[in-house]
This record gives sequence, structure tokens and C-alpha cells, in this order.
Amino acid sequence: MQLPIIETERLILRPHVQADLETVYLMVTDPEIRRFFPEGPDIKRENVLASLPKRLGFWRENGFGQFGVFEKSGKMAGYCGLKFLDDTEEEEIYYGFFRDFWGKGYATESATAALRFGFQETPLERIVAVTHTENYASQKVLKKIGLKHEKQSFSYGMEVNYFSIERENYTPSDAPYTLSFKETDDE
Repeated sequence: MQLPIIETERLILRPHVQADLETVYLMVTDPEIRRFFPEGPDIKRENVLASLPKRLGFWRENGFGQFGVFEKSGKMAGYCGLKFLDDTEEEEIYYGFFRDFWGKGYATESATAALRFGFQETPLERIVAVTHTENYASQKVLKKIGLKHEKQSFSYGMEVNYFSIERENYTPSDAPYTLSFKETDDE
């Protein structure tokens, strides 16, 4: 299977490999990072560590998925990608970062790249995003990358602000973006 790797000015975005998943678990269980996540059952370490086949299967089936976001030094900063919006057929852009990387523009840089990938490498005609109504930093990122606030809605069991962009209204950023593909049989 061919998996995409995106290089931006400061970051590398690539689908996760097994060695990443312990770090992913640490991030998604940090209470401060989860502050704007929906309520739900505790995330189990063993489930995250066993999730690679499902993650790669999603890429294989849909042509998009979650990227790990890494500084060029190799340190994981967070994640960013495209998935289906909760209980819908709409494709959603989403991201999350370790607290040490907040305020550095990495969410904007990686989301800009993921949005470009979505419109240039897949047949998606529309990409949406939702944020907790009080997650102002995330809403700022979505506006910076070109999404427009459409409405308040209910998704993932909570009130959210709903944003969207249509392919016909999308203009690629002139920010550095290099796309390559790597063959993998890692499942």
C-alpha cells in the first residue's frame, strides 16, 4: 500500500507506524488536551497500541486518514488528518497537539497541508470541521486555513461550531508542501 508523506516548512506528516502509538496514547489521555473532547469512556492503552491495522485499513479504504505530525527532528508534535464526521458521510479535518507545541502555528501548518491533500489527492468536494464552542484557538485555525463558520450544531455528544469549505472555494496556500509516497506492508 502506498502511504503519503507530506513535508511542510517545519513539519513531516505521515501515517502512524506501530512505534508511534505509545506516544499517541500519552497525548490522547492528557486531561488538558482532552478538555474540548467529547465525554466518553476512558481510552485504554492496549486499544491504542493495537489500532494500527484499523488505522491503515482506513487509509486503504478511503484514501485519507490520520497523519502523525512530527518536527523535522523526529519528535512527534501531534496528529492531523481527515476522517468521517461523527455519524455522517461528511469528511472532517481534525488535529490535536501536545501542550509543548501549542502556540507555535503547527496546527495551522499541518491543517493547511491536510486540507491541500484532501482537495488535491482525493475526490472530496467538501471538507468540514467541528470544534467545541469554547475552543477559540481551534476555531481561529479553521478560519486561517479557509473554512467558514456555517452554524452551531450538535456532534460527538456536545454543542459545536460547524465549519466548512467547498472544493470550488479552495485555493492552495503557497506555503511549502512536498508530497511523496512510501510503500508499506506494515499492518
